[in-house]
Amino acid sequence: MVKITVKRFDGKKEYLESYEVPENITVLEALEYINKNYGANILFRASCRNGQCGSCAVTINGEPRLACETKVEDDMIIEPLRGFKVIRDLIVDREPYYKKLLGIKNYLIRKNYPKGLEIIPPKYVEENKELRGCIDCLSCLSVCPAREVSEYPGPTFMRQLARFAFDKRDEDNREVTAYFENIYNCTTCAKCVEVCPKEIDIVHKAIETLRALSFSRGYYINNHLKVRENVLKYNRSVVEEELPLLKQVDDFYPAENEKLRVAFFTGCLVDFRLQDVGKDAIKVLNAHGVSVVIPKNQVCCGSPFFRTGQRDVAEKLKRKNLEIFNKLDVDCVVTICAGCGSTLKNDYKEREFEVKDITEVLTEVGLLKYKPLKMRVTYHDPCHLRRGQKIYKQPREILKSIPELEFIDIEVRCCGAGGGVRSGKPDIAYLIGKRRAKMIYNTNVDAVITVCPFCEYHIRDSLKKFKEENKLKKEIDVMNIVSLLAKVI
Repeated sequence: MVKITVKRFDGKKEYLESYEVPENITVLEALEYINKNYGANILFRASCRNGQCGSCAVTINGEPRLACETKVEDDMIIEPLRGFKVIRDLIVDREPYYKKLLGIKNYLIRKNYPKGLEIIPPKYVEENKELRGCIDCLSCLSVCPAREVSEYPGPTFMRQLARFAFDKRDEDNREVTAYFENIYNCTTCAKCVEVCPKEIDIVHKAIETLRALSFSRGYYINNHLKVRENVLKYNRSVVEEELPLLKQVDDFYPAENEKLRVAFFTGCLVDFRLQDVGKDAIKVLNAHGVSVVIPKNQVCCGSPFFRTGQRDVAEKLKRKNLEIFNKLDVDCVVTICAGCGSTLKNDYKEREFEVKDITEVLTEVGLLKYKPLKMRVTYHDPCHLRRGQKIYKQPREILKSIPELEFIDIEVRCCGAGGGVRSGKPDIAYLIGKRRAKMIYNTNVDAVITVCPFCEYHIRDSLKKFKEENKLKKEIDVMNIVSLLAKVI
């Protein structure tokens, strides 16, 4: 037998109840067992029992899951889906969801009805098949950080709009609807993709495709055009303020007893704003036996433009970088920016080189015997590293290997900076960042470690504002993991 705890609500108050249930059964079977054997009368939804209807979705150990597909574990906690009004026990109010679906015209819209049946090309059917796979479990809505703080309706609504936008039979302007439904509030954190039981890639297949269509029709955020101006002028998404890193460093930094040779993709912020972080990366790589090649003519990876629908600029930058990095004789291209790494790995389909985050490289070549460092730190998982690249163990392995460093792990959560939200919707970015800042302050750490300059900037700003608003005295530093390692090698 195993013990599970269920969060209950009788219409007036919430309370927890624990029960013992047999091992190796599903959560749905466990709830039925509890009602039958304990007379608990827990209310919950269920129908198909086969992962097809989505009605049994609940929060299990903090994450939305289907009760019919999830096996029970000891000390498991079962709660209703978050982000919805709870009616009773595990049943949430779905009515606002259905009303919103009607509001976005969840049906084909035709102005002209031709005679006879229309033939839909098989290629189109296959390309958009994924968008039609939703089972209305609402898991994605329960974890969306933008929906939590704004009028953004959530991922599955954008999936539905994309489904019709790219349906040859539909004649409505779905991208316009998406624009006015705040599609640019989405941080592209991909938490929705992570929890989707049908593994629908809502970010790439819906959000980014709709934004590209929206941008092409003249619906965009004006601040995103400023970023566009920067890259057209400087080949960087930010304005040059100090001497760029690429003008300060050499072309090649050999390591003694070379284990690996890499090309360093700096990214915009490290080149134009965080030059010391770039220098720390070179120092750390060399110390681990990694030689570093630095192409001086590299440009922005295009991430801000892929994410915000500016495909024309993104493709131009991609072609330039492919021309440069495809020719290099190196073992891989290394990044110290989650956004750059995710873009190179996922959007550069034509690349002939392997891409690795710096934490991947360091753990693969072997960590050093680092100097002790008395510091209490936590780690922020950049969305484009944890979900965009599936990298989360390596940074923790590095932090835990530093003597006397006290590492406090916290819940993984978007900081609000990504997807063009920091530049295009700063108020929304801060509301998301504020919640992250509160979590960080609750850990009472000295510093937050991350592997993304964008996260670094935004978390630092969010911590500062949170500190001022709450009149706190404690200062919490934010740094890239390479800057921390530079202190202990």
